[in-house]
Amino acid sequence: MQHTYTYNNQDFLFDRYPETKDHSLKAFSNAEIYALNHIGSYNNKSIGLYNDRFGFWNTCLDAFNPRTIWSYHSQTKAIKRNLDLNGIAFREELLNSQFETLDNPFDVVLLKVPKSLELFENYLEHIWKNANENTEIVCCFMTKYFTKGILDKANIFFEEVEQSLAWKKSRLVILKQPKSQAPTSKLKSIEFSSKTYKQYPGVFSSSHIDYATQFLTKYINVKPDELNVLDLASGNGVLAHFCQESNPEAQLTLIDDFHLAVESSKMNTTNANYICSDSLDSVKDQSFDLIVSNPPFHFEHENNIDITLNLMKNVSRCLKPKGRFLFVANNHLNYKTHLVNWFTHVYIVNKNEKFIILECSNA
Repeated sequence: MQHTYTYNNQDFLFDRYPETKDHSLKAFSNAEIYALNHIGSYNNKSIGLYNDRFGFWNTCLDAFNPRTIWSYHSQTKAIKRNLDLNGIAFREELLNSQFETLDNPFDVVLLKVPKSLELFENYLEHIWKNANENTEIVCCFMTKYFTKGILDKANIFFEEVEQSLAWKKSRLVILKQPKSQAPTSKLKSIEFSSKTYKQYPGVFSSSHIDYATQFLTKYINVKPDELNVLDLASGNGVLAHFCQESNPEAQLTLIDDFHLAVESSKMNTTNANYICSDSLDSVKDQSFDLIVSNPPFHFEHENNIDITLNLMKNVSRCLKPKGRFLFVANNHLNYKTHLVNWFTHVYIVNKNEKFIILECSNA
């Protein structure tokens, strides 16, 4: 559902991508509006945008040529979608990843605080590396999501950390004066099943391998004739690694929306194809013998299975005629009622008090 916001006497139209059936959800929050209104006049300032998931800031500030640090493929598509919606040209050269050091420092930065404090720290470190003594960083969040950890992370990198008053249930934290020295982030190490998995801070479940994934690994058995295997929503690549161990002859493809997850999976698997994407649009029909997944059902602070259902619908298209789809999910999500619309056979492999493993096929 589209929503309108007026900025600098100009009306802008916004839509959400990935799409959701919950029409109450907008492509912007009061926190993002608060941050936008706070920074006032820009003149010739260099503007950096972090965690602009739907392109709200990109669209409103396009006239000032903001530079966006992207983390999710779906984020780049959302930005392009809302720019297109308002007749604004998409300029890919204004996008940078977190792995890039920029040529010039930012004068002002807008940052929507993510749910993951690890990812927040990751963003702050990149900002710190691309800031000067006059850079102002405006961090925004809805008040209900405040934790002391936000301030703790900010104090690692900046001398001045100031909270704003609340406005429409949102709040700002203003950061200034980058510290002369700050610790750099280190890779996370996770021990599981006689292997050490590496991943970047901010990637899902950094203290241990997610329990649902652990449950699924017990049932990964790649058959000798299953030579094309996809790990969908691959995270740090643990499922792909188990597939490689089960059938070393299989050719693995890993797909994840999160850039840091894709880069993490490269450290835990070998001789695989890696794709940063939120969809299966780039995959040809009947490409895979086996698709494994522990699909997400959270979008930041939201519980949202619309994205996962769209992926599952496309899984059916991507499987070979005798291919199978093996995945794990929380019991309460009741995916089976949807899967029967796209697969001929859907059966329970196993379940426990929290998780269920399903296998789907059209054979």
